[in-house]
Amino acid sequence: MSLVLVVTEMPVYIYINSTGTTRDDGETVGMESEGFAIYDSLMQLKNEVHTVCMGAAIGHACLLLSVGTKGKRFMMPHSKAMIQQPRVPSSGLMPASDVLIRAEEFITNMDILVGLLSKHIGNLYKLL
Repeated sequence: MSLVLVVTEMPVYIYINSTGTTRDDGETVGMESEGFAIYDSLMQLKNEVHTVCMGAAIGHACLLLSVGTKGKRFMMPHSKAMIQQPRVPSSGLMPASDVLIRAEEFITNMDILVGLLSKHIGNLYKLL
């Protein structure tokens, strides 16, 4: 990223193949904060950003796909991009109040994700 911050004429290429923050069996493998951190970093760039989905762009990866410069967002023919409902990881011995706090946090993060996605692709929030 440091070279990109100096050489703004050089395009940035992002190749995406991500099933999001959960595996197919529902097991949590990442947090939303990671996707937002990458998003925030990309938004600081002055460079043209090319995004390519190679397989899947699910959840926050779908948002990262939308960050590509208009006309520079691509998907391979058999790729898929989709947002998904957040899942609260196994609560184990977590107090009920903590489960509620985490659930509210997931809902807020989903609202932010859909709002940003709407902004980048130009669709109405309610259509997503």
